[in-house]
Amino acid sequence: MSGAPDVAVIGGGIVGTAAAAFLAGEGARVVLYEREALAAGASGRNSGVVQQPFDAALAPLYEESRELFRLLPEQVGWTVADFDSPPAGLLLVSHDAELVRLVAADVGTRFPGLGAQVLEGAALVELEPSLAPDVAACRLELSYPVVPAAPTYAFATLAERRGVEVRLGREARPIVDGGRCVGVDVGGRPEPAGAVLIAAGPWSAALADPTGGWRPIHPRWGVVVETLLEHPPRHVLEQAGMDEALGSGPAAGSGPAAGVAHGPHQAGDGPDPAPTFSLITAAGASAVGSTFLAEEPDPPAWMERLLEHAVEFVPAVIDAPIREVRACARPASIDGRPLVGPIPWAEQLYLASGHGPWGISTGPASALQIAEVILGRKSRVAPELSPARFPYSGVDAI
Repeated sequence: MSGAPDVAVIGGGIVGTAAAAFLAGEGARVVLYEREALAAGASGRNSGVVQQPFDAALAPLYEESRELFRLLPEQVGWTVADFDSPPAGLLLVSHDAELVRLVAADVGTRFPGLGAQVLEGAALVELEPSLAPDVAACRLELSYPVVPAAPTYAFATLAERRGVEVRLGREARPIVDGGRCVGVDVGGRPEPAGAVLIAAGPWSAALADPTGGWRPIHPRWGVVVETLLEHPPRHVLEQAGMDEALGSGPAAGSGPAAGVAHGPHQAGDGPDPAPTFSLITAAGASAVGSTFLAEEPDPPAWMERLLEHAVEFVPAVIDAPIREVRACARPASIDGRPLVGPIPWAEQLYLASGHGPWGISTGPASALQIAEVILGRKSRVAPELSPARFPYSGVDAI
């Protein structure tokens, strides 16, 4: 690529690669900078599921993202998941049947299209034989399991086919001069760009504001144990009362879509919070989680705790071979919703981050909408997602 690019994208996760692909598809010259590797963060190391968030403001992003995933087979030649088939189904599980009924009533009222159904006893065992016999569940008509890194690799492939220059192992930082972003600093060397998009997960706010005065996005660390179950569950399983499943709680900030369900394990509370339970199977591997920790954990130290808790719901986990134990930092915003739009204090500087556990599910649509803004199109970004909703008074220090 000769000359300065039209857009420099910082971050090689699902949002950054998709935005680069969409920008290049409209003729923009794009360079993408990633300090480690593609899908090195939550995009590639989380559990892996495309699912409607329990937040009416984010549901349209999920619907649009699902349509964008449907286009990938003709664009790159392979599928992330079969989005033309019915979803696998989500079971919100608990040993407390009354809690399950409360969850079903709450979700059913707010999202009647998800078909909330309470299942117990023989009916649940027949539907999902892997579950312990004393478990109750709320079944919802959603969830498409995916190999975690696959969506990012697909959009990265599309980006490169459209001419995006991908620079791995390059840490880039925006350069703001006189209230305008003029490019990026790469290892002490300035590289001009017409505009800069920050899509760097939990580290995005620090790139937007190096002074530390503006931090609406913070990391919530998840530990995942990848197992090889002989007969894995057909459904996606999440613990009922798990705040993060309902779009609220420590992983998502205070949470605009808080449900009535609050189980016995409040992820993120205290210095050593108890894990919650989730299990997602894709391509033969079952990812068992999960944690939402404020500090970076030692993954092996959490493995036994996660598996002991998982056995309470899926007994076969105790005998399953372990393929990998991993951790990732989810980019959680203060209010549980992503930040998508221009940075108020610097022209030509844009942000798309803070998706929390919903990056794969809502990231492609966020990427398309921010690409449209950068290209000067009429914005389709919901006002609730504007970065300006978190004011910062220390602009002069940048």
